[in-house]
Amino acid sequence: MQNVEASLAEDFARIREVQVNNVIRILEDSLGRIKVSLILPQMVSDLDTVERQLRGTAYQPAIELLSNVKKLGTVNMQLVDSEILKTIDYFHRNFEMNELFPRFLNNLSPYDKTVLVAFETILSVARRQIERTSKAEINMERQLYVMYREREETMARNEKFRKKLKSKYAALRWKQGAQFVILEKHESDLANKKWKNNVRIQNEIEKRSRMLRDNHKLSLLRQKELEEELERAESKYELLIKNNVIKEKEIRGEKSKLLIQLENILRKYDTSVSDKLRENLELEDMYKVAKKQLDEFMVQYRKEEAVYKNIVVKYEKEEQRKQQQRIMIYMMNRAARKIQRYWQKWRKDQLKKARKARKSKKK
Repeated sequence: MQNVEASLAEDFARIREVQVNNVIRILEDSLGRIKVSLILPQMVSDLDTVERQLRGTAYQPAIELLSNVKKLGTVNMQLVDSEILKTIDYFHRNFEMNELFPRFLNNLSPYDKTVLVAFETILSVARRQIERTSKAEINMERQLYVMYREREETMARNEKFRKKLKSKYAALRWKQGAQFVILEKHESDLANKKWKNNVRIQNEIEKRSRMLRDNHKLSLLRQKELEEELERAESKYELLIKNNVIKEKEIRGEKSKLLIQLENILRKYDTSVSDKLRENLELEDMYKVAKKQLDEFMVQYRKEEAVYKNIVVKYEKEEQRKQQQRIMIYMMNRAARKIQRYWQKWRKDQLKKARKARKSKKK
């Protein structure tokens, strides 16, 4: 009976693990499709970067699809819708290529980034809620078991210490009273802790059991909802494929008409290009003649410019010499005036001294 229950539990665990992995894979694929859908407009507008990144890889057909969408953007709305649907379908089937364009993901608008962050949050919450059921509870049980083992080891150590105290009881009889009180206190504390630990362990076991049952119920309900959503999405996808087949037949006729129009436009383009080439050759001849005249003029201009610079240099040197001469004359005149003032002052001082000397002699 125990073997049957164990095999049933293992089968349930395997089935649940497969179901959880399928749900997580669907959510991760949906996140990848959302990312590639958000960067698809940037890929259409920046085909050069896309071509450099995808050339030579397994996603090289995406280059042609994006080019067709960009070329047929203003030709026919039905044709545009078909090309867009075909491109979106290809990118949804190969959504992993969004990892090749991290710059496009960083350049998303704030609203698109909000949508992406919200879906990533949903994925992380779903993964945490789904995967925590059995494994998380088992880990908790293991932690509780480790706590129980530690408690048992503590009790064994206390018992060992108690036995050592009893073996020394005869030699330490005079401490018997104090040791007995201490031992009884330790035993009461140990019993109290043991009771508290048992109560806490029992409460944790009951709490984790309730959480395990509730999470299991929620997981089953969420799994059923996801299966219903998957069925609705598959029915919508089949209807979309039927509509695309009908539109593709209509588009083929339009495509043949557009090809004829394109051939006429290309013929007109070739004619206009040949006329422009002839005109360009004539302009190049005129440019060569004008450039030759400009070179001759520049030779004469450089000669006259050299003469002009020589005259300017001579004039500047002459002006500088005159300025230095004026400065020298001003300095000499200023020095002469100062010397004259000092000499007059010295003479007055000498006369005053002479008068004072004569007055002193008369006295």
